[in-house]
Parts: sequence; structure tokens; C-alpha cells
Amino acid sequence: MDPEPAQTVEVVRTGGRPGEQLAGLLARAQNGARAAEQFAEVRSALMHYCGLQSCRHTKGPPRRLDRRTFRHSFLLPDGAVRVLWELEHNTGPDDRLRHAVFGDREDLAVAEWEVDTAFGASTGPVELPPDLVPFGTVNGARPAAATALDAERDAVDDLLVPGREAFRRAYTESDSPEHAWRLLRRATNANAPGEDVLLRLHAAIAHDISIVTRRSAVIAGRLVSWSLYEHAFLLLDGSELSLWEIDHTRTPDGHPACEVYSSRDAALDTAVRRIESGG
Repeated sequence: MDPEPAQTVEVVRTGGRPGEQLAGLLARAQNGARAAEQFAEVRSALMHYCGLQSCRHTKGPPRRLDRRTFRHSFLLPDGAVRVLWELEHNTGPDDRLRHAVFGDREDLAVAEWEVDTAFGASTGPVELPPDLVPFGTVNGARPAAATALDAERDAVDDLLVPGREAFRRAYTESDSPEHAWRLLRRATNANAPGEDVLLRLHAAIAHDISIVTRRSAVIAGRLVSWSLYEHAFLLLDGSELSLWEIDHTRTPDGHPACEVYSSRDAALDTAVRRIESGG
């Protein structure tokens, strides 16, 4: 029988003033005292948002292990956005929940790798793709003259540049397997993902829904519209799986229909070739 996880009080990461959220984050982080001066400008933030970025879980042996990474976004008075990452885990020898805070995503990646070695099958820190090299760096290293403004630009860059979903996504921890089942149940296309995908999604612990694009056109004298959504699921082993939903009105009676695909390309091909062009 698996050992019961240590009982902990759930941390509240929403609500209150942004300065209070920062204070709580620094208070529970083991490196909070050292980081306080580095993040001094965040104390005057006007808004705060926190979302789950990634996580890993295992039932053992020898015991249940958990690691979660949260992304805290702070809107500063000058309009800049400062992003801080919080690493939470219980992989220490005493099963106690530990926290750490990072303002640099490369430092976060190294810390996640060190924690994830407790789960096994970890070969090294995840390397950032070339298009994720921070703004204002040379060969991935920031020049010595870099300022706090550079870090803020990095944060804005992370939030706004397309294709950086791994650093932008904020997962919602809810009944994700049920959400996957309902999504696939309402799919009307014969080539929708099948039981193998649904079986994998039984291990989903969180999900995120985002709209990718929305278009409309007049076809045969009738207005037809379609929208593409990505349903991203976070699995127990820390991996991600996405389903792509097309909602459209290219039906005989004009009522909305839902189609689901396992890849973005397949969904867009359907939308452009069949829905818009009538292929």
C-alpha cells in the first residue's frame, strides 16, 4: 500500500494585493531572503496572476513524489510585466514540501532537472530552443552590463512571442479526464482521436483551453464561420498532449458542429480545404 503523502496546507496563490502575493512567495521560498532584493521592483505591482506551468507526480516507490511549477506574472506601474517562477516539491528525504523562486528561466530549468532526478529517467536540464534564447544575450549569456529592464523585456517577450507555449501556458487543475471524454464524445468526424488517446488522457491532471484563430466567409450565399481551439493536457509524467477542436457552421442546417483532431495541421487542413473551400 502506498504511503500517505504528508498533510500540507494548500497555498493560496490568487486574490489579495500583488505585494502581498509577492511577500507570501518570498516567505515560503527557501531562497526568498536572497531573492527579495532582486525582485524589489515587484512590490509596487498593480496586478498579479498565477497559473500552473508544469508538474510531475508519481506514487512511488518508495513514496508519492510531487513537483509543481507555477508562473507568477506581475504587471508593473510602467506597463512592463515581470514573471517569477515558483518551484514546489516534496522530493527531499523528509517528504516536506519545499519552495523556491526564480526570476530566470534557465535557473528554473536547472532546478527542475535537479528535482526531477528523484523521478528517474532524467538525463539533464532541458535546453531552450534557439528562439527561446533570452532577449539581449550573446550565445545564451547576458552581457555584464544588463539591467533590470532587460529582464522585464524578457518577460514581455515570453508572453507575447508566438510559439513559446511551454513558457506561456497556465494549466487549470480540474477534472481533466472528464473534459477530454466530453470533448471527444461531441466530435462528429469519423477520424477523431480514438480510445488509445482517451486512455492516455485518463492520466491528465490539468488542462488549458486556448483559441488559436477564428474566421468567417460567405460560401454559397451563406455566412460560414469556424474557430480553432487547442485543448492542452498535462499528464502525470510531466508530458503534454494536445487535441485540436474545430467548431464550425458548415452544416446542412447551419447549426454548429464540432470536429476534433490530434494535430493542428490536420485541423487547419479541414478548416481551409473543406469548410472554406468546399473540398
